[in-house]
Amino acid sequence: MVRPDFDKTANNWLIAALIVALACVAPVVGAQDGAAGSSFWVDREATVIAHPGQPAVRIAIWDSGVDLSLFPKQLARDAEGNPLVRGYDAFKQRQDTSMAVLPDGLLRRQDELNGILAALDDRDSGVDSPAARAIVKKMKAQTPEQAAAFDDALGRWSGYVHGTALADIALAGLPNAELVVARMEWWHGSPPVPCWSRELADREAASIADLLSFVVASGARVVNMSWGRAERAYVANLAQCAPDMPEPERQALARYTVEAIRAVLQDGMRAAPDVLFVGAAGNTGSTVQDANPATRLVLPNFIMVGAVDRRGATTDWTNTGPEVALYANGDRVASRLPGGGLSYPSGTSMAAPIVANAAAKLLTVNPRLTGAQLRQLLEGTATFNATGQRLLHVNKAVEAARTTVNDT
Repeated sequence: MVRPDFDKTANNWLIAALIVALACVAPVVGAQDGAAGSSFWVDREATVIAHPGQPAVRIAIWDSGVDLSLFPKQLARDAEGNPLVRGYDAFKQRQDTSMAVLPDGLLRRQDELNGILAALDDRDSGVDSPAARAIVKKMKAQTPEQAAAFDDALGRWSGYVHGTALADIALAGLPNAELVVARMEWWHGSPPVPCWSRELADREAASIADLLSFVVASGARVVNMSWGRAERAYVANLAQCAPDMPEPERQALARYTVEAIRAVLQDGMRAAPDVLFVGAAGNTGSTVQDANPATRLVLPNFIMVGAVDRRGATTDWTNTGPEVALYANGDRVASRLPGGGLSYPSGTSMAAPIVANAAAKLLTVNPRLTGAQLRQLLEGTATFNATGQRLLHVNKAVEAARTTVNDT
């Protein structure tokens, strides 16, 4: 399935499903061990090997949290040996856990919910798997009560697993890379909790400023941001939980939130020129201008990524516009879920860590590249598809980075 933008509430994207225990999910494997996809992207890939004694490239996954148990040898650590993790809960209060704190009852359903996500990936990609057929059959038989309960559970679970999948994609084929985790939560439920407010908007901006400072201070050279904080999402929250609020007030609060976040992002990114920040364009099939995410900004060391399919054709759900500087595969990208089960989600959320992975490969070849230079190399070596989108070409980018070793 096209996984939701991290900024969407469950009810805006999820077709309700019945509670059903599917077969166990796939065994623990890395994303790089999954289906290779078409040769189009395989032919553009590159393998890089770090020199002995070369410092690790640190990649920050700034998202909903990461299952650290899947990456035991790739965790960036502080002087005391603790993993570098900082987080905030849905109310924008500091909570330094690597993943969200969920109810025990939901956590006990990990295998079931992972299996359903994988089945929906198959169903929505047109893959006729036994799991996809089972979920379709069960959905047809669901009652409204069952659908509502499961809509909430699976929606919350989808956000919970999001960052783990991104980390698996970003670290694939990079044994010398180290993971930094910056975690934040979105609202959940219907009506959503928490209901948005001016106080939350200020706390959101402050928490984002803090997390940006944290990843930079942690030595991350590449930061993956598969979220946007779109204006329409805040409006949707208020429409559900504050129906008596006049529409102009909802719009004003949403705009205030987006602009406050954008301001702290711009300030923080400008102060970190050695870091490349990688953002996802979003999956609503609109322009970035219409969606108006807080990440709609133009800076030398920020690159926004759209999604194409396994043959390089633009998907009908990717957001587009002049802000989208590069496109990568976002179609059934192999990635692990918490606990190690394999899934094949689609979305710009998956295209972004593919670009982050490529940037880390460039840094493995030449650690002195700045964020702006990384962006220039990634864009400058891209090729164009039939509709004019600039497509990532990792091999060409790596070779170009090799030629800059003596120039930087």
